[in-house]
Amino acid sequence: MTETIQLRKFTTPYPNPHDHGNWRACPGVPMLHDVNAIQRQSNQDRRKYCNRLAYCSRTDQAWIVCLYKAGVLDRPTAAKVLGGLQKLLDSGETGQGGEVALIPVLNHDEDLASVVNLGRTMQEPMSRLQMRDMLNDFLGCFLDFMDTVLTFAESHADTVMPGHTHFSQANPITLANYSLSIFDNMYRGLEQLELSYRLVNKNSGGCGATSGTVWPVDRQLMTQLLGMDQLLEVTYDCEASQDHTMHLIFSIANIAATLSKLTMDVEIWGLEEIDMIRVDPQLAGVSSMMPQKCHNGDITEKIRNSICDLLGNAVNGLLRTKAEPHADVLAMYSFPEKGMSSLLEGKAVIRWCDVLLRNLHVQPENMLRHVRQGYSCMTEVVVYLIRELGYGGRRAHRICANLTRIARERQIKAPQLTGEILDEAALQCGEEPPHLATDVLQQCLDPVAFVQNHNHTGGPAPSETRRMVKHRRTLLAEAQARRNDRLQKIAQGEKLLLKEIVAICAVQAS
Repeated sequence: MTETIQLRKFTTPYPNPHDHGNWRACPGVPMLHDVNAIQRQSNQDRRKYCNRLAYCSRTDQAWIVCLYKAGVLDRPTAAKVLGGLQKLLDSGETGQGGEVALIPVLNHDEDLASVVNLGRTMQEPMSRLQMRDMLNDFLGCFLDFMDTVLTFAESHADTVMPGHTHFSQANPITLANYSLSIFDNMYRGLEQLELSYRLVNKNSGGCGATSGTVWPVDRQLMTQLLGMDQLLEVTYDCEASQDHTMHLIFSIANIAATLSKLTMDVEIWGLEEIDMIRVDPQLAGVSSMMPQKCHNGDITEKIRNSICDLLGNAVNGLLRTKAEPHADVLAMYSFPEKGMSSLLEGKAVIRWCDVLLRNLHVQPENMLRHVRQGYSCMTEVVVYLIRELGYGGRRAHRICANLTRIARERQIKAPQLTGEILDEAALQCGEEPPHLATDVLQQCLDPVAFVQNHNHTGGPAPSETRRMVKHRRTLLAEAQARRNDRLQKIAQGEKLLLKEIVAICAVQAS
């Protein structure tokens, strides 16, 4: 059962992230509810999904049904083996599974246990079943996180902040516009993951090691019994290729790279000198030496450390396969474990990012103050000079660039700029003074008006933000429906397999 991480929600922002000192030592300040919950969930997932015996036994069940349907095994033999496989599944044992695990269950009848390997190889499609289940679980967690991002964006449609390029103020944006960019990055990652799912959920069973089998097995039937979408047809391809695992690893790495940037932005915006966003003090870092430290970087740095491992998996995948032959070799045999590792680590990163986002204390007044004090609305002055006064684009740009230089040299913030200073800037660069009234200039430099005016498709205006959020909620609902369809298809396969097993074993029992 998934554990939820619950943090105290502040009704009012705390005054300063650095005046708490060592909050863990302060009476009355509740601790983060179970800081180890995410690690415990990862351990539970590992025990659940990385049990080769369970997945191998399920694959063997489908294969025995196929051998029986093909007339390779008679009913008594098939029933005995299926009964032994069910005992393994019911035992809760872990391990490799397969013939070795089955022999003791079948009263040490080696000949009987060995029929599970007639014409098939242990690895296929067992690892695909493992990755498929883990990927469905990951997608459930990922969709929840995307909903959190969307809710965060919706709540900050009116939160104006500086937009940056190259670590310099560019134009005003809203925190919602930034957050929607994160959402769309995640949605593109979702599209990649869904393609990864289609690549993973192919039946490679019955491939033998290279050339398939002489036993007249219906591989399409095995595809249906395992709830898979498609047969991986070429038998040599089944063991030689692991491109589906590589695609999965890089899909997760791509998502993680964006989340790494998000955590860095949060950390920068949380600097004491900037103070646009504060991390909940229960997630902040403290110093055993310096009592004034309660820094935002504790959770964000931990997330980035985990992301380093995810990105390392991607590099590992490239190096692992680059010098290997296109064949069934040990590198390919063990490669699915890298995909499963990425799914486990990726899920932990997603859960931590969800906790981070739900427990940020946004400082909208400070955000607006920073953008007002800067010069990021200067492009609106350029537009006014072009549209209302007939200046050429390059001339208008030159005047406003000179105005910004003068303001910085004289330490004049944007709200103190006047029409006279604008005229001076024009004269200094050899242009005709525009004689713009100060109140008109200040209207152009108003970041709230700037945001409202940028009401074009995808822009930061609150009304456009609300439209985009509504549309993306529809996309999220459709993605959840697709996940439900995938789970339903797997359930149908399990139901069909159970029906076939019952039919074989029931007749034998009678």
